[in-house]
Amino acid sequence: MPLPPTQELWLGRHGQTEWARLGRHTGRTDIALTEDGRDQARAVGRLLSERRGDGPDAPFALVLSSPLGRAASTAALAGFDGATIEPEPMITMRPPLPGPFCI
Repeated sequence: MPLPPTQELWLGRHGQTEWARLGRHTGRTDIALTEDGRDQARAVGRLLSERRGDGPDAPFALVLSSPLGRAASTAALAGFDGATIEPEPMITMRPPLPGPFCI
């Protein structure tokens, strides 16, 4: 009996933002990528293409992205713009902090 095809899950993070470069926490603030961040995104695309061994035309089945621009930009610059890039709001959802900090 043949084995079912394997599936892989790849996780990535957006490229550098100006706030990250300065050591500031970005959180949910939508800060654009720096030029280095755009270069990082393109480098990730080359790395993933090489690791998969399928070349640049082998698409991922699905790319989930935070709805923030820096994440969508990273996905597009990495070469996933031909894939279905779905903004997933739950990626940016966080449970409320306990105590008086809840809003």
